[in-house]
Amino acid sequence: MNREWVSKKNAEREQQIKEKMAEIRSMLEDKHFLRDDEIDMIMQELKNDFDSYGVTTLPVWNIYDKRKEQYGDDKCNMIAFSDMLFNVTQEIKPAIEELGFLRYSFDTYLDSEPVEFDGDIIITDPCYIIHKDNDWDRCGYGDDLEALGITHYMTRDTLYGDWSCTVFNTDNRRKLGDFCADAGLVSVISLDEVLKYNPSFDYHINRKWTTTLIKNFKGTVQFVVEEEQYEYKGKQCTDYSVKVVGHGINKRSGKPVNFVGLQTGF
Repeated sequence: MNREWVSKKNAEREQQIKEKMAEIRSMLEDKHFLRDDEIDMIMQELKNDFDSYGVTTLPVWNIYDKRKEQYGDDKCNMIAFSDMLFNVTQEIKPAIEELGFLRYSFDTYLDSEPVEFDGDIIITDPCYIIHKDNDWDRCGYGDDLEALGITHYMTRDTLYGDWSCTVFNTDNRRKLGDFCADAGLVSVISLDEVLKYNPSFDYHINRKWTTTLIKNFKGTVQFVVEEEQYEYKGKQCTDYSVKVVGHGINKRSGKPVNFVGLQTGF
């Protein structure tokens, strides 16, 4: 998806967050058993949770503790307050779940910039190239292959998690190879740099279902995210898929090499 689409979707998401927060506040105010300062505190905690790690429930523990301290030995009022607090959290639960779905921005759906390659390339999950156990931590779990001395690469999450994919020549639909993921990531990497880092790497030869090899490629590769519509239980739904798109030539033969890698299995 292009930057204009991402910006538009993020603006819509921000508006939906504001509306959902206002709806939750209104629901709290309508119950008339919470003070304004308590509602302010709940909403601030809700915002903090949303910004930090997402929300799964209405954050009312601080309010509960303060009221418990206030009521002291007055157990009747404390029990009544606890019941009302529990009931309102249950009533607001659907709105909290809807808010949780709005946590992630649409930046993750932005197409990558095209990256130029010149030579043999592989398409695989970066976890497969790791030579030493601690190197996976050292390279930021696949995001920072520079830490391993690999500079010519591109990596992103698959959006789907672990998958299996097929690479097709888009000019003649001929299959060029397969690749899969065990870490929910996909990388396009210069094979020469992989072998300099890990001379024993051979997945492109002996485990071909994990790694597509495209030899003598000179051109650009881009991660492209596409929107897909489907129907589920009579409802129209939207999902997004990552494709690996290459445009170039075989630098030895001069023939065009245009390909797409897309999900074909789980």
